[in-house]
Amino acid sequence: MRSRLGGIVAGIVLSLAAGGAAADPASDGMTGEQLYYLLVAEFATVQREPQLAIPAWREAAKLAPEANVLGRATQITAQFGDFPGALQLAKRWRETAPGNAQADQFEAALLLTTGQDEQAIQLLQATLARFPNNPKVTLQLAELLVAHGRSGEARRLLSALADKDPQSAAAYYALGRIDLDEKQPEHAIPWLVKALSLRPDWQEAAISFAEAQQATQGTTAALHSIQSFTASHPEATLARLYLAALYLKMGGLTQAYRLYQNMARQNPDDPDIILSLGLMDVERGNWKNAEAALQRARELAPQSPAPLYYLGRLYEAQNRWAEALQWYQRIHPGPLYSEAELRSARVEYLLGHHDKTIKKLRALAAARPHEAQIPLLEANLLQDSGHLHQALQVVRQALQRMPNQPGLWYAQGAIYEQLKDYPAMEKAMRTVIRLAPDHAQAYNFIGYSLVERHSNLVEAQKLLSKALSLSPDNPEILDSIGWLRHVRGDNLQALEYLQKAHTALPDNAAVSAHLGQVLWSLGRHTDARQVWQSALQKHPDDATLKSNLARQP
Repeated sequence: MRSRLGGIVAGIVLSLAAGGAAADPASDGMTGEQLYYLLVAEFATVQREPQLAIPAWREAAKLAPEANVLGRATQITAQFGDFPGALQLAKRWRETAPGNAQADQFEAALLLTTGQDEQAIQLLQATLARFPNNPKVTLQLAELLVAHGRSGEARRLLSALADKDPQSAAAYYALGRIDLDEKQPEHAIPWLVKALSLRPDWQEAAISFAEAQQATQGTTAALHSIQSFTASHPEATLARLYLAALYLKMGGLTQAYRLYQNMARQNPDDPDIILSLGLMDVERGNWKNAEAALQRARELAPQSPAPLYYLGRLYEAQNRWAEALQWYQRIHPGPLYSEAELRSARVEYLLGHHDKTIKKLRALAAARPHEAQIPLLEANLLQDSGHLHQALQVVRQALQRMPNQPGLWYAQGAIYEQLKDYPAMEKAMRTVIRLAPDHAQAYNFIGYSLVERHSNLVEAQKLLSKALSLSPDNPEILDSIGWLRHVRGDNLQALEYLQKAHTALPDNAAVSAHLGQVLWSLGRHTDARQVWQSALQKHPDDATLKSNLARQP
């Protein structure tokens, strides 16, 4: 719930700030001191110097406590990230301008950002009583009520708004979002259709409509829907981003890449789009293009740690460990810092600093004992180095602290599989399923293990079917199903699944080995050799691929 609220709050804060009027330094009767602080505050704001702007706005608001000055001070202080300070100013702004619903909304948004959700609800309820015909207040309160599990109240508010104003596309959209969030997509569709009929260019509504179609009719229906919308509205960047995500989900890396290339040409100064294009170049192995895009994103967003982090990931993908480490170490405490710490530890281990890395990870685990990612990384490093029993010990100790963490149970199951302790593996994976019933990979893990061992194929079928129902486009699960079909002798059906898996994971050695085997079994020896040979170029030491290529018809 909190992650969704974060988006709501950010949107409110930014939209209100964008619409706020600047303080008027030419107001009648303004003293020289008041004018001085207002000019300093505005100059520092334009120069993006929060250390000067925030105290200057605070002093300007103190010396000239007028509504427009307090509003501007609140907005800028919030934009620079000082939410507690902005909240103090917002309260004064609301008290100074009791007839301004915007002041109430801004204070409510800041209450949310500072974790005072119930106070925000109470404030908006009081605001709505004073401004019963203000749709923005209604919508903000409805979203907040939904986020706190009070969807019934939200529905009543929105239905009343729609009755008062049948042209309120926002009310219909919000009603549709409630149904989507409550897993009732079939009920959401009529509301979203109504919203789009009133605002045909509303890309958020188009995305929500596609989500509802995906839930009721499948990914292909969603794809067609959003393709139609973006064809009619080529400027709709959010909708095209959603379309790219759908392409990726369906294994359409090339289509998604082309879409991002077009968006980057149309939005050359958008750091998020440029960054995403760089990440796709990393995925495609286009190292030169990836570095250029990530460096450009860094220029466009010099304060963001994301370009630094992904430059580290870029060099990691090339096994250039020392250079990757340099980028990670440039990230300061804040967003992505914890992730960069763990990536740094992994890189140092790969550079051969094993004892130093393990000591660092254990210190981090002691400082943050309930972060599962830390012991998971240590166990993964030990596992990859062949120290299976040490890895198992790390996971067991972590499970004593975090017994309900599915990721730790999954890691334990994977280690037991390597140790060939299959009953223990299955017990661990079934614990994952008990803790996280929708964990498709746990079903897949047990099912694939059974197939590989030609053990209880009936149970394997049940498990893999469940995994596929939970994640129908997952290429690893498609591979497992295809391999099961092959083991059962149905190579034509196996081919269908394995071709889909190979399209999504063309460089995966196991998938390539499986696809080649099925092609070979169907008498398509040349095609099989091509698949194996292509995979061997990426995995020159893979024993299975080498063995397969040595076959004779």
